Amino acid sequence: MLIVLGVATWGGYAVYQEFSPTEKALADLRKMPLMGLAIADHPEIQDRLREAMREEARNPTTSGPSRPLQIVGELRRDIIAPILRKADDAAVVAAMAARVELVKHLQKADPPACREFAIGGISRPDQLDAEGRRLFRNVLVAMEAAYRSGRDGKAKPMPSRDQVHDMLQQAGFTKADFDKLDNFATLSDQESCEMELRIDGAPPHLPADERGPFSRFIVAR
Repeated sequence: MLIVLGVATWGGYAVYQEFSPTEKALADLRKMPLMGLAIADHPEIQDRLREAMREEARNPTTSGPSRPLQIVGELRRDIIAPILRKADDAAVVAAMAARVELVKHLQKADPPACREFAIGGISRPDQLDAEGRRLFRNVLVAMEAAYRSGRDGKAKPMPSRDQVHDMLQQAGFTKADFDKLDNFATLSDQESCEMELRIDGAPPHLPADERGPFSRFIVAR
């Protein structure tokens, strides 16, 4: 009887795990392009995410990024970005083109989300309109392709900040534009979105041998 009870209890726990909000959120994250692949490469991150989600549910963050979002940020910084720095030129340039399409849409449809994307990422892509969600997914798919190309890749040329400055000048940036970048936090939603669009749209305005390095600098930041 104890054995049967034990099996029944474990089975109930498994069902709870499958349908709990935390496990559903993790499952949704694992289905996302790029994020799902990075988590599959580093499954140990799931326990940290699970605990962060539970703690966030018990004690919601009142300012700044939520606990799960902080861990996602660490995943991007410590795991995804170093691999993107080894991605092929064609893959990172394609990722930039996908970003341009998303920013163009958000510029008109959702300027606050556009600004959020420019600052570092959209925290609630599920709240975008249908076209925004489609284009956001396209960005992740393109970033995943770049990530895959860099997984076993060798170190690629990465420009310095001074070199990126020079590249932006080649793409048409003026002193007034650089002043805006230096004071990005003070820009309106529309202004920050416009600057993001011009940065993401810079590769076609650069010499062919600079497009990949510039794009790697941007997608891996």
